[in-house]
Amino acid sequence: MCRGMLSKDSPPLPLLLLLPLLLACHVESLQLTNCNATQLSELNDVATLNALSLSNCSLQQQLKNAIFLRFNQLLSLELQHCQLNSLEDYALHGLSRLQRLSLAHNNLSVIKTWSEKPLSALTSLDISFNTLIQVAAKSLMHYPQLQQLNLSHNLIEHLEAECFHNLSHLKHLQLHNNRLQLIAASYFHGLHRLSSLSLQHNLLGQVEPAAFESNTHLRTLRLEQNHLRDLQFLKERGLARLVYLNLSRNSLEKLSAQEFSKNFELQHLDLSYNQLKEVNNESLIGLESLERLNISHNIVSHIDADSLQPLSALLQLDMSFNLLSSLPAELFHANSQLKDINFAHNQLQELHPALLHQLMHLKQLNLAQNQLEDASWLQHLAPALNRLALRVDLSSNRLQSLNLSSLLFFEHVQLADNRWNCSWLVRHMLRTPPASLNFARSWPMLSAWSVKELLNIQGVDCFDGQHNRSIVLLDVGTARLAMGSNCDCEEPKDELATLTPPLTWPKIRTDRFDSRSVIIWMLVAIALAFAGLRWGQRFMDRKERSRKLQKVNEHHPLNKVELEAQRLRSDRERS
Repeated sequence: MCRGMLSKDSPPLPLLLLLPLLLACHVESLQLTNCNATQLSELNDVATLNALSLSNCSLQQQLKNAIFLRFNQLLSLELQHCQLNSLEDYALHGLSRLQRLSLAHNNLSVIKTWSEKPLSALTSLDISFNTLIQVAAKSLMHYPQLQQLNLSHNLIEHLEAECFHNLSHLKHLQLHNNRLQLIAASYFHGLHRLSSLSLQHNLLGQVEPAAFESNTHLRTLRLEQNHLRDLQFLKERGLARLVYLNLSRNSLEKLSAQEFSKNFELQHLDLSYNQLKEVNNESLIGLESLERLNISHNIVSHIDADSLQPLSALLQLDMSFNLLSSLPAELFHANSQLKDINFAHNQLQELHPALLHQLMHLKQLNLAQNQLEDASWLQHLAPALNRLALRVDLSSNRLQSLNLSSLLFFEHVQLADNRWNCSWLVRHMLRTPPASLNFARSWPMLSAWSVKELLNIQGVDCFDGQHNRSIVLLDVGTARLAMGSNCDCEEPKDELATLTPPLTWPKIRTDRFDSRSVIIWMLVAIALAFAGLRWGQRFMDRKERSRKLQKVNEHHPLNKVELEAQRLRSDRERS
């Protein structure tokens, strides 16, 4: 009747409320909090229970033998935040159907089978957030079907040889946030189906060259936040099918020649937050499938003209926060698929007009926080480029003026915090700029001289020689009129002291071919078209009648008088 009422995602209920419910119906999933071992043993009718989750339960810090013997139909078991220090040798005995086991957030320091017989159905094991110091040899061999293993957030310093023995089906292994200093060649030997490996946030200073030799199906490898200084292990054949590689936040100072020559399927490479100084022509050879490259937050001051040539499939490039002062004109000549380019926070002073000429799919261009003084290169973009989808960030540079007409059809152009020339700004920005151009600060126009407004107003910054100015438009005439209307003093008799005329916007010439003329000409055109159709219809009717008369005359010859009379009658009918 109430089978499946308590699911895994149901909110936890007090045990006293659950006991009557369990007596009255069969459930498939049960979640308990703040319980103890005695209450767990008193649960009745649990033969149909498939999933059991215990959280913040007091189980006497050591799980007793055969405590789950009656729960022999369990497929999923979670024992989290239960302050478990250990499990007796047969604590999980009887769970022959168990597929998922989580012992996360406890104080376990040893991994065992915890069952008289191997848990041959177990596919997922989570022992994260415990106090494991090492993984002993063959400690996991009684989980032959294991596919996911989470050992993250422990204190693991060492992995013994053959610690992953008999795990030939393992696909996902998580070892991040531990204290590993070395990846030996024997650690992952035999894991032929391993697909993802997480080793980030460790103390790794060395990875032996043959460490991944047998992991030919590895697709994701995360090594960020370690102390790696070289990448020699990438030259081995084991990582040929790697798709995602994260080497961020290490101690890499250079990229050796052909270091990625075996990673021809790699699509995402993250080298950010290292100490790289240059990118040469041989640094990225072999990355013909690479789509996303991140070399931001390094100290790169030089990049060779052909360094990106092997990356024919590149879609996204991030080289922000480096020390680049110039870019070769031929840098992107082989990267026509690029969509997103980020060179923000460098020292670029100018860009060659031909730099972006081949990029027909460009959508994002970030050049903020550089030293650019000229933006004429924006007029030399690829002719086939869809400018309506292009977003450009030129904020915090040294631009003094721009050809605004060349930017009107961009999706968005960020122009904040530049050194605009005051004369140019007044001459070209008197009208409100298009919404696609963002100066980050409004150019307000005050209609009254209230002290509050004058003290809080901020205009567009500009530079006139060595002076830093901020332009604000004031409607002086309106303000003085408002002040004069409240004054009881006499009118000044000096005719020269007239009010300053209010600021008016320049008049824009309009074409005299207004909307009424358009309507009149449209009506004339419609009348002409209707008359033409009427004439055409009459012409076709006349031709058809003539054809019929000729056919009748062939079968019944008429004299000329009758034919003439018939023609006259036809003419009268048409009129």
